[in-house]
Amino acid sequence: MVYKPSEYPRVGPGRYYYIMYENLERTRAGNKVWKPRVKRVYISGKLLRWQKGRVRKRTGETVNGIKLVYENTRKGFKAQRGNTRYSVSRAEMEVAKVVELPKGARNIRLTTSK
Repeated sequence: MVYKPSEYPRVGPGRYYYIMYENLERTRAGNKVWKPRVKRVYISGKLLRWQKGRVRKRTGETVNGIKLVYENTRKGFKAQRGNTRYSVSRAEMEVAKVVELPKGARNIRLTTSK
């Protein structure tokens, strides 16, 4: 059996983005060192802009992290329910996704490659 990557069922213009940052962590010796960390996030549309720092989530809570704003599109289609036929037009909507990061994170970068 051939291995299928995790993005296999996803179609369209979406892609994975990698949020790279450094976090201050304590070692076993008790010292503090900056360690590189990476978070992978899937964006299902075209990325329009991003903002880092203190950002507001959909719940209204303000957190430290990165806010990714992207555009999702929906194809138009025709449907029927009972004897009623209708058509739904093509739509474009702006969607925001917030990824939380540790409070002291530094050197925050957004890339498309590991």
